[in-house]
Amino acid sequence: MNDFPGRFRILGFDTDHRAGIVRFHYRYSSGPEFCEVLDFGHALPSCPKITAVFDALSVLLGISYYKAYAPDHIIVDSPNISAQQMGFFRTLYLNGLGEFAYRNKLDLSSRVNFERGRDAPRPGLADRVASSPDLTADRRHAVLIGGGKDSLVSVEILRAAKEPMVLFAVNPKQPMIDCADASGFPLISVRRTLDPKLFALNDQGALNGHVPITAIVSFIAVAASFVHGFKSIILSNERSADEGNVTHGGITINHQFSKSSLFEDEIRQYINDYISTDLSYFSLLRPLSEVHIGQLFAKTDRYDSVFTSCNRAFRLRDTAPGARWCGACPKCRFTFLILAAAMPRERLLKIFGTDLLDDAAQLPGYEELAGLAGHKPWECVGEIAESGAAILTLANQPSWAEALIIRQLAPRLAAIMPQRDDLWRRFLTPSRDHHLAPAFERMLDAYLGTK
Repeated sequence: MNDFPGRFRILGFDTDHRAGIVRFHYRYSSGPEFCEVLDFGHALPSCPKITAVFDALSVLLGISYYKAYAPDHIIVDSPNISAQQMGFFRTLYLNGLGEFAYRNKLDLSSRVNFERGRDAPRPGLADRVASSPDLTADRRHAVLIGGGKDSLVSVEILRAAKEPMVLFAVNPKQPMIDCADASGFPLISVRRTLDPKLFALNDQGALNGHVPITAIVSFIAVAASFVHGFKSIILSNERSADEGNVTHGGITINHQFSKSSLFEDEIRQYINDYISTDLSYFSLLRPLSEVHIGQLFAKTDRYDSVFTSCNRAFRLRDTAPGARWCGACPKCRFTFLILAAAMPRERLLKIFGTDLLDDAAQLPGYEELAGLAGHKPWECVGEIAESGAAILTLANQPSWAEALIIRQLAPRLAAIMPQRDDLWRRFLTPSRDHHLAPAFERMLDAYLGTK
């Protein structure tokens, strides 16, 4: 599309407290207007803290509409977004749209400029963040569930510790619902509806690409905490998420930026400074590698028939869940690989219905995962070294040694990874670089069997 609609304006939000609906409004100065809707399915409390979350969400949800044209001015008509808060969102826009910018050949560093728009006073910041009885007394942990292995490991860690919890999702697809059912814990959800005009613009050629979805879901979960009384928002992001995909212009671009430890630190500080000191936000699996999480997932077969880590099962515009594993994407390949190192071959083949490590068509994809070709795929997969170490580990297991991918890649990797055993031990050793409270660190250690 060549028509440029001018500056992007974040107009704020309106709420129907009784119906539990919040509408967020956006427009271009000489172009389209948009309205995004969150339906909490429950009456909303009238408290300054949830208003502070909606202020933040008004800026964050705008990222989907801003990227359609990526203009060089973003006007924020929210009086309670300070210059410091705008700095947080500028960092989030720049890094969260890093992949989008790289793949669309854009330099966003000179484009993402937030400016204050009209002002209309609301409750003061001090009234928001001070400890208050906004949350209910009967409070539980909320585990963000994605239908994949990682969040299910968090569920099992908390189950073993007998911690009270619910599962939380935005627009849950069938695998998420099935995993929640298999867990036996209640699922609380929020319905998010993007403006259909955005899809029409994309069909007409507007810019499109990856957005920091974990950040979006996280802030929606923060809002839900004041509706349902969550005391902790627990994610399942691993330390492997810190590895970027490519370096361009001296900047590392990370598909998983909003899953990274850097962003976890930033959003935790934002919540504490501008929303509430009563709510904790952290990833229970931050000390672990993806390889290690695979080992923990294999401890139970409760979810074998319902979980999926294949993003094609979660396509935004699909109306049917389809197959749980496409068998042709980086996430399918990576998940198959690390689970092969964690469970019997017969069990894994029953889960996937096919053997990805004995399929010649998968070779180029596994070369990318192991750093032998191209770059790390634009997907939520583990470190390149993890894939290489897993392949070399399987080369020493009789049940996998003769699989085509292992036979093809293990000799090439052995020549460049002579310290495979040391690497494997490192991936199976928890890091102590995290922000887990001591109680949660003990829960994790207990599930690992270390204490």
